[in-house]
Amino acid sequence: MSVAVVGAGPRGSAVLERLTANLGPGGPWAALPADLHVVDEHPPGAGRVWSPGQPEHLLMNTLAGHATAFPDDTVTMAGPATTGPTFLQWVRAHEPGVPGAPALEEWQHPSRARMGRYLTWAHQEVVRSAPPSVRVVHHATRAVALEEVPGRRLRLRLADGGSLVVDAVVLATGHTDREPGPEERDLTAAAERHGLVHLPPGHPHEAALDLLPPGEPVLVRGLALNFFDQLALLTAGRGGRFEPVGPAGASGALRYLPSGREPRILAGSGRGVPYLAKPEEPGRLPAGHTPRFFDATATAELMAREPGSVGFLADVWPLIAKEAGAAWYRLLLQLRPEACRLPAGDFLDRYAAVDHGSEAWADLLAEAFEDPADRFDLIDLDQPLAGRTFPGRAAFGDWLRERLRADLREARAPGTSPLKAAAAAVAAVKGQVRRVVAAGVLTGGSVPELAWFRAFGAHVSSGPPASRVAELIALYDAGVVEFTGARPALTVDTRSRRFSVTSPTVDGPPATARALLDAWLPGADLARTADPLLRGLLASGLARPHLAGTGDGRRASGALDVDPAELTVRDATGRPHPHLFAVGIPIEGVQWNTAIGARARANAELFRQADTVARGALTAAAPGARESA
Repeated sequence: MSVAVVGAGPRGSAVLERLTANLGPGGPWAALPADLHVVDEHPPGAGRVWSPGQPEHLLMNTLAGHATAFPDDTVTMAGPATTGPTFLQWVRAHEPGVPGAPALEEWQHPSRARMGRYLTWAHQEVVRSAPPSVRVVHHATRAVALEEVPGRRLRLRLADGGSLVVDAVVLATGHTDREPGPEERDLTAAAERHGLVHLPPGHPHEAALDLLPPGEPVLVRGLALNFFDQLALLTAGRGGRFEPVGPAGASGALRYLPSGREPRILAGSGRGVPYLAKPEEPGRLPAGHTPRFFDATATAELMAREPGSVGFLADVWPLIAKEAGAAWYRLLLQLRPEACRLPAGDFLDRYAAVDHGSEAWADLLAEAFEDPADRFDLIDLDQPLAGRTFPGRAAFGDWLRERLRADLREARAPGTSPLKAAAAAVAAVKGQVRRVVAAGVLTGGSVPELAWFRAFGAHVSSGPPASRVAELIALYDAGVVEFTGARPALTVDTRSRRFSVTSPTVDGPPATARALLDAWLPGADLARTADPLLRGLLASGLARPHLAGTGDGRRASGALDVDPAELTVRDATGRPHPHLFAVGIPIEGVQWNTAIGARARANAELFRQADTVARGALTAAAPGARESA
């Protein structure tokens, strides 16, 4: 029998590991001969995102102690239990570091290239340890088309002109490129007409940053994780250096020593401020948060509702907000009980009894807290510049620098920060949101609401390492970075032949430059994918787009439609194809938050899904299944 896995990043490699495990000792297909084909033009294991060849100064925003490529004994799955070293265990065995340099600690953020080397090794280890009856073949090319052939088999056509006829296919294609939208096409055309540079959204280490000349201004749109990566490439990546300020850098502050090769970066975004820093407390991993309001019971109640009857903002968001607010108030009252007019226990009991956003909730907060700054303000977190204006970019930059400094202090002492406690609560309930989405109970109108929450949740709880925020402050102080404000309005000035940006939050002349860098990674959207394989599946009817909600309220989520339990791809008629499976980002609208990696010792869903898909593919590929088809 034969199975093809399209995509050899972390998810594709996890599926491969589960295939070999189920074909090995103790598995139901033990000793059966099998050909396993892995199709990816990028290094298998690392894939495109985790390329081992990318610069070492690009960091993971995951902690070293959380990362793994192998299941462990916390993972509940039907297939045989196997395991392997976590990322940190592998680093200490294979890359102990430069003599005299500090070893990598579990609470640190390692380089993405180092993670890529680990993932590459893990993939090779899976191949090396495959049972003797299993042959694993890597095809260093792209799959560009798929079609059915007699006997319920599938033919994958490859970009190098070859093809594979197999019994089952697993799509683990990850982030695929998107066709440019109207604005991007217009910008590209304008840049060509006027001799300007426009670098479109994409993976930072693939961007043509050498087109941005030293000393010249460049407008940057986006202040999320992609921005911090681009910033590192344009500064430290061009020879600049950061050095600690003060004795042994005790304050955590940095000074930037320019190389002279940096461009002058003028950066803004819709929110106008960068993502909040992740907690980074030397010597320990973050404690995490145990949900009390958006717990398993509340999640089960939502999942039991009728399909299309749960509104995200109406039914799910209040639970998230209450959970985060409770975390804020519990820590605030531990640190400063005098901030509350009520005894701490009384307040927390009454808070637990009221619905978030209700009149009783508002009355309670007004009664308990005299200072509005002590009240958990979600609007301020999501739109911190709402109602604010600044006389110019210098005034705005100075305000933002103080905000960044405060965030950095809290990130490095999260036990004293109600904000970081609330952020931990938001991070903790993302798994609950994922389960509600996968249950298929959300309305079609929840699709854009989920997109909003993905951005908000990332801003609050999935930001950059704290060290990156320290670097950004230093770059602002060195005059390398300037901030342009929220909701940037971009135009092309045909007279001066320059891009121009204004912001309603910052007065003064527009920021202008002959170069524009869009610093974000486009989200998954099947309607706009540039991947010929996915486009062809839709055109042939072997797949269809997923629609959230029911009846006239249905709305395209941007994902492939799959059976949520088996992860088999549904064809144009809605029938699950028993030989075609999908995992990860192609089914984002069905599963939600699929880009999250596997965390060690956390019953990672990535491995559970990989086992489900692997066993489904082997069931479809087994000789008895083919003969009965």
